Amino acid sequence: MNTVGRSLCILGGMAFGFALAGCGQSRLDDNLCPIGEVPPRTTLVLLDTSDPLSPEHESALARLVGEMFSLEAPQPSSDMYIAPGERLVIYELAEDVADLEPALVLCTPGQHPRDWPWWRQLIEGRMIALRRWETLEDTIEAMFADGSAPPQSRSPIIEAIGVLVPRYSPSRRSRTEDSTPVHLVLWSDLLQHSESLSHYGPYPGADEILTTPETRHLGTDLAAVEVSIYRLERARDARRQSTEHYYWWTTLIQSFDGRVIYQESI
Repeated sequence: MNTVGRSLCILGGMAFGFALAGCGQSRLDDNLCPIGEVPPRTTLVLLDTSDPLSPEHESALARLVGEMFSLEAPQPSSDMYIAPGERLVIYELAEDVADLEPALVLCTPGQHPRDWPWWRQLIEGRMIALRRWETLEDTIEAMFADGSAPPQSRSPIIEAIGVLVPRYSPSRRSRTEDSTPVHLVLWSDLLQHSESLSHYGPYPGADEILTTPETRHLGTDLAAVEVSIYRLERARDARRQSTEHYYWWTTLIQSFDGRVIYQESI
């Protein structure tokens, strides 16, 4: 076979390979998640809006979401990074945990076209990919344009964790090696306030919750859950938001067998 013939064969083989790869591209639903596929990881955000977020807190939240989707530059080494196909689910804290429904469900729609190798443009339309990312960014911008939720009289943070985590993380008995990992992000002033436990008065140590009859029902299995804690500082609550209160939550998550991977006070 002459040189031209060999080149045509090579190009033909490449084209056939690209065609097969293109056929394997996932179709995405309205949330930009692959249809018929279980996300390899879920980032679950509990957004506490029982009190309005300050401009500083809103700005920090916008930066966090930008880091999750690497809107500025790829950050795959970040614990917050949501890789292609992985899912973000945001819930706003409700006074009645029975009312908890997702405020936002969003997946990373594949690799951003700016990071594609040259051959990627031969197997997937760049404009389609760009439109997906534009949809993602528009959805995120809309999340910050809805305005503040009205203040709430109750903040059942621990109860909300007990409702939300089991929706995405299987129980210890039903967990398998294929179970989807869950990253729980708490974005809150962390001032728990419900009939079962309130931080606006005397409250037990975090390591006593599971052994105290009045509070042990608050326990949640977090054995397969990584947790990031962001405490939103409020000047009016400075006395309650002490150093001890900050690490009370660390101990609580650990007593539920969760693993705290990041903690910050804003």
